[in-house]
This record gives sequence, structure tokens and C-alpha cells, in this order.
Amino acid sequence: MSNVIVVSGGSSGIGAATCELFAKQGDIVYDLSRSGEDRQGIRHLYCDVKNPEAVREAIRTVLSNEKRIDICISNAGYGIAGTVECTSDALAIDQMNVNFHGTERLARAVLPALKESRGKFIAVSSVAGTIPIPFQAYYSASKAAMQSLLLAMANEVRPFGVSVVCLQPGDLSTGFTDKRVSNPDEASDYGETVHRSIRKMADDERKGGSPFIAAKRIVKIAGQRNPKPLQSLGWFYKTALVLWKLLPIRVTNYVVGKLYAL
Repeated sequence: MSNVIVVSGGSSGIGAATCELFAKQGDIVYDLSRSGEDRQGIRHLYCDVKNPEAVREAIRTVLSNEKRIDICISNAGYGIAGTVECTSDALAIDQMNVNFHGTERLARAVLPALKESRGKFIAVSSVAGTIPIPFQAYYSASKAAMQSLLLAMANEVRPFGVSVVCLQPGDLSTGFTDKRVSNPDEASDYGETVHRSIRKMADDERKGGSPFIAAKRIVKIAGQRNPKPLQSLGWFYKTALVLWKLLPIRVTNYVVGKLYAL
């Protein structure tokens, strides 16, 4: 029997690739996003994850049509770049509103259905959720908050047969880079450092792998009986995450600073 799949932020990047792979294997796929359109095997529903009622209404529509939801993927998100000092209240709040609160709003809306289906909630996080990146402090914090929330939630819903997974991709070539909001010019006394760091981020992402790398892992997780709650992609990022845990934080944080802030 086909699964009913819901993907927030399914109109581009990892979300679009994920929708495509699920649709190709015959699943019933819904893309929940602010912009998009119906595609072959994929139905688009308008949803702004910053709006609690829009999230609830999208989930109600799927349940009205399909009577169940088996897999929910939280992918909607974006990044801001710049110094902590010069980031406005509005940008800082919006970053958390989309990346963190958008995920937990979706989780609260869909969990009753996932408990009935004994389904899975999969969230696209980031390596930055564990290894905070300078000049991406608010993005890193939003992903760290997401991971903490979902790891706790995983233990809450396990008795109901619901699996919760955070996927930590590294640099991938998606539209994420072009959507990043930057404010480096407001940090003049930081010199060229902030500009150089943001250029490095963008260059690494544009040289990254295909979003289908992450999408294939998401499809694999959806089919697993007992998936690990926190997963990364590729040997480089797995090694980096292990070293971050094993080595003294003074050493690892210094190395990250050398890579991104000097």
C-alpha cells in the first residue's frame, strides 16, 4: 500500500528532490510550501510554517483527503549570515520562527495522525546544529534547538510507535545559498573577515553534492523499522561530528574558527 507523505518546503532543494523520489515509488505526496504548484504525482498545498493556523489547515486538508499520514518531513527553512552583534531583532526572531518554531508547529499538528499510523517524523537539520559556525550563529542555534526538541520528542512518542529522526546534511548545492539573508556591510569593524567567511560558505555550498543525496537518505529512513534518531551524510561530516565530541571543545571550536572566521 502506498504511504501518504507530507513534506514542508517541498517546492525546492532537498524538499523538491524528496517529493520527487517518493512520488516515483508510487507514494501519495503533498508539498506544503508558500510557493509551488502541483507536479506529476505531487500535490501542492499552500503553507507558511510561520502561521500556526496555516500549518494546521494544511494537515487537516491532507487528512480529509487521505484519512491518514504515514511520513512527515520538516524541511522548510533558510539561513541568515552576519555577526551576532549586527543582526537585527527582526532577523534573529524570524530565523527561529521558521527553522525551529516551524518544525515544532508542524510536529504538533501532525503527531496525532502519526500516532494513529505509527509513522515517522523526519526533520532536515544541519551539521551546524552540532558544530556552530561563526557568522551563522543564529542559523546554527535554530538547528541546535530543533535537534534538542526532536530528540526529546522522540522519547515521548516512542511508546506510540512513532519514530523521530533529525538528518544532518552538510554542504549541498541547492537554492539555499541564494536565499540566505546576509548583513555583512553593517559589521564594518569586523573587517574583511565576515565577507570572506560568507563567501566561503557560499562557495562550499555551490560545490556541494546534489540534494538527491539527502533525499535518498530520507526515503531510506522512511523505510527503516527502527532508524537512528540523529543521522549525518558522508564520511567527512560523520568524522567531523565524531571529532567534535571526542576532542576538547577548546580545540574543536578553535579549528572551526580558523576555517570560517580568520
